[in-house]
Amino acid sequence: MRNKNEVYSSKNVISLVVVFCVLFWLLYSIGSFLHESKKIDDEIEMIRETNVSLQHEIKEKNKEIAYLKTPQRVEKEAKIQMGKKREGENVLVFVEERLPMLPTERKQAQAKKILTVENWKKWRWIFLGENVQIF
Repeated sequence: MRNKNEVYSSKNVISLVVVFCVLFWLLYSIGSFLHESKKIDDEIEMIRETNVSLQHEIKEKNKEIAYLKTPQRVEKEAKIQMGKKREGENVLVFVEERLPMLPTERKQAQAKKILTVENWKKWRWIFLGENVQIF
């Protein structure tokens, strides 16, 4: 049998501590490697997604460029911006009628009269409508 002193000798304790330190260092190295690997994989995936979206955008821009080079687009722009038309072609122009923004003479005169009326009559006019005579 072994003696108690042999099991707890300084040589055995030191070798056991060294083994634990080496194991801890190996586990830490593996963990940090896996963490860095995960970060790199996530970044690669993000770059791939960006690449796909940019390729889609490039296709859209190429379609737009192809349309801009067509003669139909040139003719359409000439009609819209310069008011040109082909011979024998009829063009309809729609003009939007705008209502005047300024109040009418009657409304301006009524607003001036309201300033001279008592407050209780103004409140009555507000709640009961314009049909009530306050003047």
